[in-house]
Amino acid sequence: MKILSLSIQKYILGVVGIILLSCAPILFTLGNLLNFKLFFKEFGSVCKALITPAEWHLSYLEITTMEMIPFSLSSYFNGPYLYSMAILVLALLLSLFVSFFFAVMTTISKGPFKRVMSHFSELLIAIPDFSYIFIFQIAVVQVYLITGYRFVSFYSLGGEVVYVAPILCLSIVPTILFYKLFVALFAEEIEQSYVALAKSKGLSKMEILIRHCTSNVLKSIYHQSKSIVWLTLSSLLIIEHLFGIQGILYYLLNDFSPKGITFILISIFTPFYIFYQIGERIVNKKEMERNALFEKMQVPLLDKKQWKSIYLVKYKKSFKVKLNPFNNFIYKTPLFILLTLLTISLGYFFIYDDHIEQVNFVYNETGKIVSRAPHPPSSNMIFGTDTYGYSILQQLLVGIKYTILLTLIIATIRVVVGYVFGVIYVFFLNGKGRKIINSIADGMHFLPLTLLVFILLAPVLTTSTGTWDTTLGERLFIQIMIMSVIVLPVTTSLIGNEMNDALKKEYVQSSVVMGGSLIWIIIKHLNPQLWNKLLLYWTQHMVQVLQMFVHLGILSIFVGGARRYPDSPWRLVPEIYELSGMISISREVFMTKQYWMIIPPIFVFMLLIYCFNKLAEGIATKDSIKVPEKKQNRKTLMVNEKTEVLTKKTTFPRDYSRIFNRLK
Repeated sequence: MKILSLSIQKYILGVVGIILLSCAPILFTLGNLLNFKLFFKEFGSVCKALITPAEWHLSYLEITTMEMIPFSLSSYFNGPYLYSMAILVLALLLSLFVSFFFAVMTTISKGPFKRVMSHFSELLIAIPDFSYIFIFQIAVVQVYLITGYRFVSFYSLGGEVVYVAPILCLSIVPTILFYKLFVALFAEEIEQSYVALAKSKGLSKMEILIRHCTSNVLKSIYHQSKSIVWLTLSSLLIIEHLFGIQGILYYLLNDFSPKGITFILISIFTPFYIFYQIGERIVNKKEMERNALFEKMQVPLLDKKQWKSIYLVKYKKSFKVKLNPFNNFIYKTPLFILLTLLTISLGYFFIYDDHIEQVNFVYNETGKIVSRAPHPPSSNMIFGTDTYGYSILQQLLVGIKYTILLTLIIATIRVVVGYVFGVIYVFFLNGKGRKIINSIADGMHFLPLTLLVFILLAPVLTTSTGTWDTTLGERLFIQIMIMSVIVLPVTTSLIGNEMNDALKKEYVQSSVVMGGSLIWIIIKHLNPQLWNKLLLYWTQHMVQVLQMFVHLGILSIFVGGARRYPDSPWRLVPEIYELSGMISISREVFMTKQYWMIIPPIFVFMLLIYCFNKLAEGIATKDSIKVPEKKQNRKTLMVNEKTEVLTKKTTFPRDYSRIFNRLK
């Protein structure tokens, strides 16, 4: 009963968080900016609606009559909800099966197959998830044009139900992530002692993997699958949008009210929460040990003598050693590419003031119109123009700096603030406070991150009047803060738990007993252990932010905002040219086959994601940790050699030799 009551408490906390997120857009609407009185009033009305069965319904816009039609929750669950969740679950099951098969083949194989699979997975993970949709759709169209046979439906028209195409496209990214996780876990499991015992009994490698290693690996896969499900939930929304599926996203966009948002988010949150709560009881997941030592002892915050000794030469040298991973050629190449792209974009700003040329018509020598916008690539316009005649190349030169700089800023804020809150989480919160943070973080894994950011940014970054009540700087600041703070519970819990693991080391606990201050323990003991992991989280967050920019661009949420003019409500004009905004026309490009407008920004995004993934992969490898160890080994060898020389040179007088022998 205690476990059940604890699960119910966590679920209630998750629902309260969903209601707060659903009401948050009110704080950013025109005329009600940061109106907390209206916010809490709406919060109360949503809570009342949850316990009033008469309010359990959604609404959708009837295009023919332009009226909002009520839609019962039972019809929602039996129709669009069941449709979307079936696509999601089948895609995850398919990805799990395919990734397991290829991971087993990779583990038991010898020769170049492992290298080929490794490089191939790196290439696939660098491609934005929505690109697979276009590749699939183009392939279907080309087969149809050549053979006259359409082997699969790839778009939902007139209420048509399509399953195969969205399931295949949605399963690609989780398949790659599950594959890399399976391979890493199998590699660790092969080194265990029971595997050597099984080999000595004559079992083949395949038998050992299937019969012995798989059960242990699947437990780890289960615990680490939350982050993969988290990413897949966001991809599901993009799949629905690009395939024209009237699923969860369709009804969210139609009923964009706090009550409608709350009902839809709870419908997504509840099944995954129940599944993982039951699963954790089945696999007997144990709670992570907390730092009981620091809860019982009063550790001083600062000691003046220790603070002065922190900045000795030895510490500065050790800090330089930690930066040595970036001296490797593997790291220099992606860093060089990123710095080159950023330098070119900044140079274009200082030299040409971000000028973007517009060419609506192209004339020949006689003055006759040869081409009208959009213009295809030519010698005069290398990448062509968009629908309104603006140069694609110049838009890329302008937008690259915004994409890279904003990604760096958001990822840095996430890790730095998560680190600060992680310190508070470990040293200043009691057990109940940490449980609340962990409950919120667990709940975040069952909600699509892109959807949460979309809900919060939609009233900030769109305007239907053509004018703004906020400046560009204010909108960018709000966007950076929302995209940073939204994952703060997850980063706080993650970094805090890493700190807890580091505090279990004996030398750290000895430092506490010997009178080490909190600042001394953090800087001298925790930071050296966390440095590589923080760098890894930083690069992972940069990849996640880039993916989120792409998703938001497809959903017509642009960096800095976009204007929707009354005379042309379907046209969005971005305030600044940024790469994700160029991808917003993805559906139109496929319909018109003007692929030159979408390929350049996709390629740049692929290049950025690939560079950040290579940095993350390099930081995660053991080679980056071996550098300081090698230097430390050399120092210890030198010390040992000196002591041996000293002992050889040291002689005792004959009169004291008997005393020395007795002391020995």
